[in-house]
Amino acid sequence: MTIQTSKPHFSVVIPLYNKLSHIIRTVDSVLRQSYKDFEIIVVDDGSTDGGPTRLQRLRSEHVRLVRQVNGGVSNARNRGIKEAKGEIVAFLDADDTWEPHFLEVMAKLQRDFPDAKAFGSAYQFVASEGEYLDPKIRFAKPVRNARLLTDFFEVGARGDLPFMMSSFCVMRAVCVEVGGFPEGEPMGEDQEFFARVALGHAIAYSPEVLSFYHLDSTNRACVQKVPLQECPFSQRLKEKALSLEEGSTLREQLLDYTSAHLLHLVSQNVRAGNLQVAGEMLGDERCTRQALRYGWWRLRLLLSGMFMVSSPRLYS
Repeated sequence: MTIQTSKPHFSVVIPLYNKLSHIIRTVDSVLRQSYKDFEIIVVDDGSTDGGPTRLQRLRSEHVRLVRQVNGGVSNARNRGIKEAKGEIVAFLDADDTWEPHFLEVMAKLQRDFPDAKAFGSAYQFVASEGEYLDPKIRFAKPVRNARLLTDFFEVGARGDLPFMMSSFCVMRAVCVEVGGFPEGEPMGEDQEFFARVALGHAIAYSPEVLSFYHLDSTNRACVQKVPLQECPFSQRLKEKALSLEEGSTLREQLLDYTSAHLLHLVSQNVRAGNLQVAGEMLGDERCTRQALRYGWWRLRLLLSGMFMVSSPRLYS
């Protein structure tokens, strides 16, 4: 591969671990970008399936392959941030893809919203049969034009996040400032990173669908294990919320956001048959902040034979 020597505007960081069937499709979606001022940093996190070898055959001046022993996706992304030469770091998972004008729109967001330090777009899920599915993103009002995303936690508490890892990019200086991605945490590392950025910086957002999350991918970490306890990012946000003045807007937003996470875990554990775990999670008082969802899953547990549902516990 030829290494690009000039400093690009964007550094596209792709963590790679055993995605032989998808990595070329992913990288190709970057190479086809209408906005050409970028580098691609693929961090091979100890792959054993031949994906890096296939990638080396591209011989593109935009692509740089960095190899390391397996350290997990957060470690790989942090390595990519460290290696990045660009002003903005764009993240793309090794099995996802972009529309050809993703980077062009991100560059426009930077110009149109000079106070923003991070940028994101809407996205879609792609099923195995090629069916495109819209995530359940619930804004208070329809978003038809690009704007500053001042309600990230509110939106996340109502449904799916307004952007995902593969439709999000951040100024490299901010990546360093917030400490990158937490390592050693098997799930929720992306939400921890989003939260750190959102708590300290303005995010510009485009409602245009520019990124695709492929549900048919092999070796997807998020489907391998159902969490049996609240993820660390949510625990930290709860602690942050409880440190704020009672009744403050941010406190309420963070508690609502973490309540949505808990209820999501309840739903996963009910479907996995972990009824005792689900009942204990549902006993956290934050779950009652979303009365309809709380009532629904409480009923599901009762009908599933979990007749001893924990009573709501106060924040602790």
